[in-house]
Amino acid sequence: MSATIYYDNGNTMYEGDVKKNSFGHDIYDGFGTVYDREGNVMYSGYWLEHAKHGDGEMYVNGRLQFKGTFKKGKKEGFGCTYFEDGSVQYEGEFVNDQYSGEGTLYYPASFLAEFVHVRIQHDYEMRPYYHGPFLQGMKKGKGEQYYPSGALQYEGEFLWNELSGFVKAYYDVDEAPPNTLQYEGYYFDSKRHGKGKYYDVNGLLIYEGAFRDHAMTGIGELYERGERVYKGEFVDGVRHGRGEAYRDGKMIYSGEFVHGERMRITPEVEAQIQALQQELESLVGLPNAKRELRHLVHFIKIQGMRVDHGLASVQMTYHLVFTGNPGTGKTTVARIIGRIYKLLGVLSSGHFVETDRAGLVAGYVGQTALKVQDVVKKATGGVLFIDEAYALVQDDKDVFGKEAIDSLLKAMEDLRDELVIIVAGYEHLMERFLQANPGFKSRFNHFVAFENFTTDELFAIFEQLCAKHDYVYDADFAQAMYAQLQALNIDALPNFSNGRYIRNIFEKLATLQANRLAQHMMVTKAQLQQLTMEDFAAAMDEHVFEKTF
Repeated sequence: MSATIYYDNGNTMYEGDVKKNSFGHDIYDGFGTVYDREGNVMYSGYWLEHAKHGDGEMYVNGRLQFKGTFKKGKKEGFGCTYFEDGSVQYEGEFVNDQYSGEGTLYYPASFLAEFVHVRIQHDYEMRPYYHGPFLQGMKKGKGEQYYPSGALQYEGEFLWNELSGFVKAYYDVDEAPPNTLQYEGYYFDSKRHGKGKYYDVNGLLIYEGAFRDHAMTGIGELYERGERVYKGEFVDGVRHGRGEAYRDGKMIYSGEFVHGERMRITPEVEAQIQALQQELESLVGLPNAKRELRHLVHFIKIQGMRVDHGLASVQMTYHLVFTGNPGTGKTTVARIIGRIYKLLGVLSSGHFVETDRAGLVAGYVGQTALKVQDVVKKATGGVLFIDEAYALVQDDKDVFGKEAIDSLLKAMEDLRDELVIIVAGYEHLMERFLQANPGFKSRFNHFVAFENFTTDELFAIFEQLCAKHDYVYDADFAQAMYAQLQALNIDALPNFSNGRYIRNIFEKLATLQANRLAQHMMVTKAQLQQLTMEDFAAAMDEHVFEKTF
């Protein structure tokens, strides 16, 4: 039956179909309209037991807000919502009062007034703001989003209203022809994040690689007019880290970039390089190492000048082979080289990691590769120094050693711009080792021979040790020391330890001096410093010079 129900002010509250409930009260059931106290329509449509159910229209202050289907009081099924200017805001599926399912969002008609001309020009009058799936009131799934001009802006994956997943982005029509691709790749929280490609308004590739928070960050390639100009690391949109520069298809530089520019040798950096070179020059002996490092520094500097003039730089390997007996300064030089490589842009950090067979080779198949990977990870960006490298492969049946070699070769290939390996050992054993491993042989073309120290050089090292530790001696002591060192037949001693030998002699002489002074109740500063012939005689009595090799 039909009925009309009134407010206490006399205005109509409801008119339409009603029925009696179990308490005898009238409830809305069938078609009817509800009004607010001022007489404005609030809802007109179908009811079921006092709940909106079926097709209906909702109003706010007399303005149509929703038109569509209800189920038990909530929007369910197809419907439309409207802006204040009366234009459609959303049309599509609803579930439990929220957008859920396929639907379309629109810009307000009043907002689009300034874009009418361009939309007509491109036949975009009916283009919405967004079309695609929704879930719980938010865009979720594969959809398309449009500029106010009507041009396609995005197509791809959305998650909780944000672009997330693989997406294609397009330029607006005032920037480029319609449907000109700007970006294709991955988004997260509506920002370019992950691998992607970025194009200019002419459709030419600008960048391909990793993005983070909308900016080029990670490994990528940069292009100009369709030609690659850079390949390497980016941070916040600029070249920063290891990279390669190209011109006319040729690589002209490989090394470090800082804030968009290749690393340059500034006056401050030059001063640091010279200080390290002076540190090396101050070491006793090592003529081959000093000469090789000078050549490397000159070569790298000149290659930088070539790049400044647009010339291709010569790409070379910076791995080194140090040959010589123990104690000839190989480790010391390797540390200095790492620091200089960092300043020259060859390495990103230049730190030093030392290892040997025990640090690389495990006792079970498969574990060696993991062990090598761990050491390489620690050394990445710096120098990996492998002492007694010839011991890595002991014979043809040494499967663990071969596994270590294979893993190192892979690391040298994968990290060719991030890792320098220096292998060291006895000359004849290193030659045999490299000949037995063609992969290694092809990657090492810089050999530095560390010769045994001469008598003069050994004595010079002794002088430096004494000066460093505040010890002095007279002419008789110096003459006796020199004569004893000269009597050594160094070349006939296969295990002669060179610098280590003379350091051990110094420490034993200092110990013998301490034994002598410990017998005195009072010791002066001068006595604490003086090495005497009595200390030398004690060393001779204990055969220190013969037992220290």
